[in-house]
Amino acid sequence: MTEEFEIDWIPEDTGAPYEAEDKFPDLPAHTIDKLCKAKFGHTNWARMGLMTPEELIGNPCEFDYENGIIYFKKPHLI
Repeated sequence: MTEEFEIDWIPEDTGAPYEAEDKFPDLPAHTIDKLCKAKFGHTNWARMGLMTPEELIGNPCEFDYENGIIYFKKPHLI
């Protein structure tokens, strides 16, 4: 006796040509400022897609993947 099973096909992500802004909701800057201020006591943040991995090295941060925001843990970039 054989069992039947269903396979869900998920297409592979091919990368570009999509922009980071297309993937995340557009939260207003003042809303993100309030979230960052409440969490870290400052307003040092950036949107994903605007920072390169080289710029993130040495700058401790938290990623909000749902909203596409990078919250830096320090008030100034190193």
